[in-house]
Amino acid sequence: MGFRVDNIRQMIRNAFLAAIIFGLLHLVSISDLLSSVSRPLVTFVVGLIGIEAADMGSHVIIGKLVLPWTADCSGINTLVILLGITLWVNRQERFSWPFLTRLILCVPSALVANLFRVLSLAAYRYAFYPAWESQQLHYFIGFIWLLPFILLFVPNFRNKDLGQWVEIFYLMVVLALVALVVFSPGGSLAIVCTLVYLVHNRINGPSKHLQWPAYLLWAIAALLIAWSRMESLWIPWLLICPRFVAFNVLFSWSGIIILSGTVPLLGMRPEWQVVVVAALLFHAYGEVKKQVGEYNPQPPTMGRVEMMVLVCMLLAPFGLNNLIGVSYEIEHPPKGIMIKQLNSNSYNIRIPGQPSDIALYWYGAFSEGRHHSLLACMRFRGVILEELEKEKETYVGNKKWMREFFIYDKQLKKNYSDYLLATFSPFSSPGVHVIFEAPSHLMSSAYFARESENIARHLQRIYAEAL
Repeated sequence: MGFRVDNIRQMIRNAFLAAIIFGLLHLVSISDLLSSVSRPLVTFVVGLIGIEAADMGSHVIIGKLVLPWTADCSGINTLVILLGITLWVNRQERFSWPFLTRLILCVPSALVANLFRVLSLAAYRYAFYPAWESQQLHYFIGFIWLLPFILLFVPNFRNKDLGQWVEIFYLMVVLALVALVVFSPGGSLAIVCTLVYLVHNRINGPSKHLQWPAYLLWAIAALLIAWSRMESLWIPWLLICPRFVAFNVLFSWSGIIILSGTVPLLGMRPEWQVVVVAALLFHAYGEVKKQVGEYNPQPPTMGRVEMMVLVCMLLAPFGLNNLIGVSYEIEHPPKGIMIKQLNSNSYNIRIPGQPSDIALYWYGAFSEGRHHSLLACMRFRGVILEELEKEKETYVGNKKWMREFFIYDKQLKKNYSDYLLATFSPFSSPGVHVIFEAPSHLMSSAYFARESENIARHLQRIYAEAL
């Protein structure tokens, strides 16, 4: 009976911690507050090194560079990851002043780490202009600048062995990738399912005679994901790392279903969400019924060779697809329409009959392959969109109506779900992302939704006939 009580207490503590991290990953409202500190900090430091800089609110000017300022530039993701790491590595500690001090230090540390991230991106853009860095590169640079600050938040860091440091590194990578899907369709469910696995995952991997074959299979899976550009599989790939995964969870029917909830294509489907939630409830019931907790306070040790191999493999989601991924031919707009090129694969276009107040943008494939949703793309640019209740798949934000379509294999896809289903198979072409926008004060949402769909169908026909 005592074992059960201890296990329930451990589960409640883990659930409470997971709930806090879930809430942190959804923090958006404080990004404006962080930006009000981050932007002046960036311009001040740049000015100290003799480069002219100006804070323009929506963007920052550094020399001749114009850097759009988004919610991510505020340092919100850096702060969330630092807070998540601090809560996780101190989960066995009682609440105390040293623990509270570490939580408070997360704020200035996040601001400083974010400062170096912004300066690094500015240097990258200066060196490779006019190339546009991918979201993965943004998060990877931010991830690298987090590493020097970890010592501030890990208690007794001098006594940590290599395995414990790799466990912390592993947690950082997972949280960094989860931050990418928070506001994507099915993102909240993906976070819950990821946290369930993280509660169980420890350095208690396979036995020695199975360890390297398991690593080999895991590495082959990484190569296949990168080669086929199936970016949505990186999170489940991390969660089943042979050195961390709890095999009793992975090989249970509920564990398999929960793992599927981390794949956006499945997690965004309402019918599958019901199945995943049922699996989560069943798993929680099973945890309460257990007699003995699974946590091992003395995890197995890890050799230096294994540590270096594992760290390199954990970095695969940030850049492996750029090294070995299949490249796709950029799909240019068809001839016979008005085109204004924005960069190498982005265009502002106009077709016959298009109202002058409705803008139309054509986006070919970027370096990371498949397109992100309109919600994710606009959030990356600092705009939070809300879907309208009456006109489904039509959004409003920044005083504009917006809507997205996709042209794939000469066919028009009206929403992101249909696009993901069409491109789910490996090596699929990413197709074309078509985005409409119009000032919300100039027309009704119903008119915008109707006209944008008519224009999209007309564009699809022009494009199909031109091929």
